[in-house]
Amino acid sequence: MRLSVLLALAAFAVALAPIACASPTEDDHASSPSEEGDSADELKSLSITDADNGKTVTVTKGQSILVKLQSNPTTGYKWTVASTDRTFGQPSSERYVANGDNGPVGSGGLQRFTWKTTSPLDMVGSHVVRLEYKRPWETNVAPAKTFTFTVKVVDGSCPTLSPPAPGFCPNGRITPKHDANSCITGYECIADCRSSGCGAGKWCSACWGQMACIPNGAMC
Repeated sequence: MRLSVLLALAAFAVALAPIACASPTEDDHASSPSEEGDSADELKSLSITDADNGKTVTVTKGQSILVKLQSNPTTGYKWTVASTDRTFGQPSSERYVANGDNGPVGSGGLQRFTWKTTSPLDMVGSHVVRLEYKRPWETNVAPAKTFTFTVKVVDGSCPTLSPPAPGFCPNGRITPKHDANSCITGYECIADCRSSGCGAGKWCSACWGQMACIPNGAMC
């Protein structure tokens, strides 16, 4: 009697094995970070880059701010928010995007910080944000770089504009066009080396978050 029960249990376990192996795991459903320009939210955001250090930008309440700064974590350095006011607060999201699978090892990428202006607090007004580029463990060492920007949030509303259709800019980068109130009025396709190509001795690769012609064997 005991032997027959054991045999039945063994057969049941064998039958369940393929099902268990075929069951999806959490990792199977994990999606890789979207590349620049792929997200509708990012297209509707006001982008700030290294070139905007010290500048003041104006956004309409409800619009997001996307800060994209060159970074190379292989050196131990990273950007962190050093100061901001209580109303503007900390970024709602932060992530790092490498230069791409074809880029030279250690070529770095972009750190991306997103702030949303949909807080329950009244965000209308000016807000100063300071970021520092340093190694986290070097607490008493001055940062290698700093980045400061001022955001002026104005009350108002922007017309709803859908992002461009798939295939709008297959060989370039999509850039939103803004009016005086930072409302998006349309999109334009900025061609890069994927469409124009590179001269002899160079290849088209991601460099600091942009596609550029890089000398063969050189780092970004």
